[in-house]
Amino acid sequence: MNSYRELALYDLKAAQANYDYALWNKVGRECQQVCEKYIKYYLEAKHLLPVSLQRTHNLKKLIRAIPNYDKDIYKDVSIMGDYYFDTNYPGDDFIELDQEMADEALDIVKALIAYIDGL
Repeated sequence: MNSYRELALYDLKAAQANYDYALWNKVGRECQQVCEKYIKYYLEAKHLLPVSLQRTHNLKKLIRAIPNYDKDIYKDVSIMGDYYFDTNYPGDDFIELDQEMADEALDIVKALIAYIDGL
């Protein structure tokens, strides 16, 4: 389990396990991580992952690095852009997810995986 793809799929399992316990913020956080790692997996495979992108967590920046990226996928993935930090740390930007938001996050992850696998 030493690749972006394997780690992304591992995080997806964690998201699904957290869903079973109604840990909605944990689902959102894991879904953000799946998106980040799955996009990096694709970019790395296509030799489009410079060090600057390896170190970013910005989903918008990552998806824009995919040549001719799909605008709908970009819009959907952008929803989860801040889920890692804003569901994980207290403060003014804290987000508390509900089941509907967790469902949406899982749907977006599945759509992103299908999109990247189809490229």
